[in-house]
Parts: sequence; structure tokens; C-alpha cells
Amino acid sequence: MATNADVLNFAQSKLIPKWTEQFYQYHPVLDKVVLKGNIERNTHGGPFVEFPVVTNGPGAVTRIETGSEVYSSTRRTVGSRGKVYCPRMIYSYIIPGKDLSEATGETAIARLLKVYPEAALMEFHEYIVSQFVNGDGATNNVQGFATLNGAGTYDTGGTGTAENGILDFRSNADQITDAELVLGINKSTTGWQNQFQDVSSFATDGRSKMRRVYWDASLQGKQGGPVDVMLGDIASFNNYYDDLDDQVRYQIKSDGEKGRPVRQGIMFQEAEFFVEPALDTSLDVFGTSTAKNSGCVYFLKSDTWHLYTMGEDTGMETKGDFALRGPTKVPGQDAWEWEIVLAMQMYCDRLNANGVVTGTAIS
Repeated sequence: MATNADVLNFAQSKLIPKWTEQFYQYHPVLDKVVLKGNIERNTHGGPFVEFPVVTNGPGAVTRIETGSEVYSSTRRTVGSRGKVYCPRMIYSYIIPGKDLSEATGETAIARLLKVYPEAALMEFHEYIVSQFVNGDGATNNVQGFATLNGAGTYDTGGTGTAENGILDFRSNADQITDAELVLGINKSTTGWQNQFQDVSSFATDGRSKMRRVYWDASLQGKQGGPVDVMLGDIASFNNYYDDLDDQVRYQIKSDGEKGRPVRQGIMFQEAEFFVEPALDTSLDVFGTSTAKNSGCVYFLKSDTWHLYTMGEDTGMETKGDFALRGPTKVPGQDAWEWEIVLAMQMYCDRLNANGVVTGTAIS
């Protein structure tokens, strides 16, 4: 008996939740954000979301000697409001009616799932990850999702309005001077600069510069713990791996589906350092930054990162977390169309608790 679109759709609807969870588990940053409980689903009334940012302590100390002292002013202006935009993206794919008519039995259905919806979802995942670490999403129309690449930009208004990537490849002083806008806040704002170091070569000062950024970032917002996840390109990861002594090497893994390790990493201080296969500093989007062709390592404190989605009705606008919608008959064709809907955004509310080291791919 041939497979019809409804049968295939039923099979997909059973698998999509697992595939969606695999996306979060597949990427270590998203996995840690979810584990921290920093994911909000359909709690916002519009695509633009404002969030509070406190970049320094809001008060002041008064030393009491006689008991008649008046408290020092506590009106330090350290509170700001960040702003992000949640893009809505749809990945559509078509399954020919001929393939459906020729598919019989469970094996044929499994093959169709492998060839079409699973491949489609995995590719969509890869688009988002590449945009997050490189900022090259314009190639695949996902440039509305945030990027860590401070040398690039991403669409923050849904109309092509560009804003700089989140982690800058410049010193704190240069970030203040250039006063760029990041997550809706000017980088001249006290405390709204990420940590940064550039190495001359990994053998010379790679590990020392990495330790410097690790501690500079970890000491900010101490209540959230230290930097706990690092992402580096393959060459940077290998330089660190080769530089370790055998007796201090610790290997960890990040699991996707149970029993299938999809990411492997090693420890750096208390952080898990993962290789990011998608990170490619040879891309044009890295411009003339110190990361261009020289590698970089992102240092992230997951407690300061948040993820939110928009959408509620599964059958209409969908929940926005790689939700599946369809099938619909393609007019004039012997084919059926499905859609994968994503309405999701990430943001950081403590920029100085995160950082980047460039030049790490230079041996």
C-alpha cells in the first residue's frame, strides 16, 4: 500500500519533538541555556523584547562613625534597557507525490523521513548555528538571528536594520571609543564591553591570554558562576589540545540523542571548551578584524544568556521552535509541501561576563 501525505505527516509529528530537543542538545551553548532555565516560550507580546541590564553596582557605601551620618547618594545610573528582535523564518521543502506513491511499508517511510524532513531540519539547524558563530546568515536568509561575530552585523528590526555582532574583537578602551550599538545599548555605557585579548601565537602566549579573558569574564556577575562554555574553531581547539600535558587532559562529551555523542570537548579551568565545526574565520564577514584567518575562541557565561520563542498555536502560527506545519498540496504539481517554522532569538544581559580571544589558530 502506498504512503499518503497524512501517514508521513503523522510519522514526522512524532519525531519532530525529538529532533527539536536534539537541536538544543546538539549545540553546547543552547544546551546550557536550556539547562539554566533561561528559555522563555511565548511569553512576549511582540517581536521586539526589552530586557533590563545592570552594568555595575547600583548603590554606595556610607561609613558610620558617629551615627549621625547621612547615607551617600544611591542614585547611580547603571541600569539600561536592552532590545532585541525575534525573527520569523520558514524552511519549506517538497516531497513529490511519486515518492509517496512508491513508498510501501515501514522501511520506505523511514527512508522518506531520512531523505526529506530529517535532512531539512538538520540543514536548518546548521544555518542557525553558522549564523550564531559567524554571522554569515544572509546567504541562507537567517541573518535575523543574533551572531557572536563582532566584526559582522545582523538584522535587528526585520527590515534590514543592522546591528553589530555581540562580541567585539577590540580592547575595552576601543569599544568605548567606537561606541557601537550592541543589543540596543551603546558600548560607551559603563560595563557594557566584552573581555578581549589577541595572542601573538598560541605557543607564545595562547594559554595565558585565554586565562586572562576567562578570569576577567568570570569575575563579572560572580553569582552566575564562572565562564562555563567556550567555542573555538578547529585549528584553535587543536592548538590547545596539543599544548596540554597528558596528565592534565580531561575529556567530556555533549550528548545528542541518548548514547550518541555529537560534540566533544576538553576542560579549560572550569569551562568546557568545545570545537565549533561551523566557525570559520576565513569568511569575508570577519572583515579586517584580528580574528580574520587567525582563529578565535568565544568565552561565554551561560547564566547571562537567554533564549525566547514566539508562537503558541501548533496548527496555525506554530510554537516557533522548529515546529512542523503541513502538508499542503502544491498547486499544479504532483507534490506536497511542508514547512519548518522558527521564531527564536538569543540575547545576553551581562556583556562584560563574556569574552573572546583571537589569533588562537596561529601555532
